[in-house]
Amino acid sequence: MTKDIVVVMSRPLLALVLLGLFPFFCLAQGYRPSGTAGGQEVYVFGVHPYSTPQSLFEAYEPIMQYLERKLPGKRFQVEASRDYADFEAKLAARHFHFALPNPAQALLSLDAGYRVIAKMTPDEDFRGLIVARADRAPAAAKELAGKALCFPSASAVAGTMLPLMYLHDSGVPAKELRIHYVGSQFSSILNAYAGDFAACGSTVRFWRAWSRDNPDKAREMKVLWRTPSLPHNAVVARDDIPESLSGRVAATLAGMDQDKELDQNQFLIDQQHFEPASNATYRPMLEFLRRYDEAIGLPPQIRLPKAR
Repeated sequence: MTKDIVVVMSRPLLALVLLGLFPFFCLAQGYRPSGTAGGQEVYVFGVHPYSTPQSLFEAYEPIMQYLERKLPGKRFQVEASRDYADFEAKLAARHFHFALPNPAQALLSLDAGYRVIAKMTPDEDFRGLIVARADRAPAAAKELAGKALCFPSASAVAGTMLPLMYLHDSGVPAKELRIHYVGSQFSSILNAYAGDFAACGSTVRFWRAWSRDNPDKAREMKVLWRTPSLPHNAVVARDDIPESLSGRVAATLAGMDQDKELDQNQFLIDQQHFEPASNATYRPMLEFLRRYDEAIGLPPQIRLPKAR
């Protein structure tokens, strides 16, 4: 005769088990920790997944809270995605009310019925860097031909595509490089620092943050070249959001970095700087994508938007 075995967990133990499973729920369903407040309008604000879901929440939840203070009666929820494909599928399905896509994704979002209302700034920060260890830094770009280089991901505009275009224009076609994608901006820098790659692709904003947090290691590194800039990440609103609201959101974001009552030190990667923008702001990005497609070939994750 068999007996059923019943395992009874204490509340503290059950809480620990559920806490351990929490990251898996986040990855499966998209990280969206904010609850819905009764009687308030809730707007989902998607952020393109350049980092982990937890990191994105920590970076952008203060911005959501700021919007809520300035727009009483409205609730804004950060929602991260598993990866770029998941984020782009949500844009295509019009899942987000507002979103922060990279410039290439911003163009694609227009086909799904979004409109650009603002953008991050300054554009000086949206340029690529090619970085290497100072003790093995090449004197000319052509010395990297045949070498192994690392980049965040194939579809990272500033961290990958701009540096590869720079090298192409400097006489080093992508086909002459051994390219490795390591998953994130900081992983790219760390792999180059470790000497595993001849150089890495990075961006002004993430290199600045890493150098600030790792000054001793940064002194062992050298920025070899800086690429031209492009319009920074966009803020887009779904076309069924009233312009009266989207305009207030854009204006609030644009004034955030000048608000003396706001603790600006909480923004560790300078993510609080915005300015008004429109669809036309991203015409230079469209031209870059066309040129990149002809010279190197767009990655599968990115397609040219419909003609505009």
